[in-house]
Amino acid sequence: MTKKPTKAATPLAGVTSFAADEDYIAPPPKTVRDKAKADNGAIGFVSDKPAPARGESAQRKKREATFTAQFTMRIREEDRERFDEYAYRHRISKGEAFRRLLDIAEGQGRAD
Repeated sequence: MTKKPTKAATPLAGVTSFAADEDYIAPPPKTVRDKAKADNGAIGFVSDKPAPARGESAQRKKREATFTAQFTMRIREEDRERFDEYAYRHRISKGEAFRRLLDIAEGQGRAD
């Protein structure tokens, strides 16, 4: 019985291999890529993607957090079901339901 030839794993792009694999070609350094991009732009081959402005990163801007605090409560399963059902029945978020619960509790506290 003969062994089946196995396909060698493809190397990762940008990773220099020190193995005996001569098929792999490492990407050029950044200076060479930048020069090639400038030369291509000079003869009319420009990218469709707009270049980011100076000092502006290409990464997406971070959003401001809407909710800056996290609150954890231990409640019985039936109370959680009642709370979820209240929020669903009134078509409000759980945060809004919790705010109403606090408003009611504060109102009763002032009346006592």
